[in-house]
Amino acid sequence: MKQAVIVCHRGASKMAPENTLASLEKAIELGAGVVELDVRPSKDGVLYVMHDVTVDRTTNGTGRFSDLSSADIDLLDAGSWFGAAFEGERVPRFDVFLDSCKGRIATYVEIKEGDPAEVRDMLAVRGMLGDAWTFSFDQSIRAEARAKVPDLRRMVLYMHVGSVDRAVAQDAHILEFHEDNLDPDAVAAARRAGLITQMFYAGQDRAVFE
Repeated sequence: MKQAVIVCHRGASKMAPENTLASLEKAIELGAGVVELDVRPSKDGVLYVMHDVTVDRTTNGTGRFSDLSSADIDLLDAGSWFGAAFEGERVPRFDVFLDSCKGRIATYVEIKEGDPAEVRDMLAVRGMLGDAWTFSFDQSIRAEARAKVPDLRRMVLYMHVGSVDRAVAQDAHILEFHEDNLDPDAVAAARRAGLITQMFYAGQDRAVFE
């Protein structure tokens, strides 16, 4: 049986500040196969690794991310909120984050805001397109990715599509289940259809994986 690949959500976010180079390094140290990260652009169009619409929760700044210039964002402390040992950790630019991933760990890019084609090109120029995939909760971004960058592998959620057939119809490559909709028959059908299956679990019960 093929061994499951572990995806670290926002890096090793229980051990280091999420979506930072520190959380990436910790994920690699733990032996994860994939790092999940979120991207959104600054006011002047520079892509960064950042989850929230505002910088308030995970930095020492305030305000909407899209209202801040790259010069402003580069000065933010993205580590102190998590712990004193991470003081001075920065919000990483997407290109810098990818450079740190290359040859070390695969990437799963959730596009919060931004152009899927730009994400695709930044992966491709580094030779990272083959083991990367993307997703967005924004339906318009999902549609744009499907239309503009078909060679960028896309994930869909079972809770969104409702069936394996619909995932296939949307040209998905990966189908993600959650613990509350994980159905062995659906998983088997997805695999027969050539889809990679993925599971998201935010809890701490190891029995879920048995």
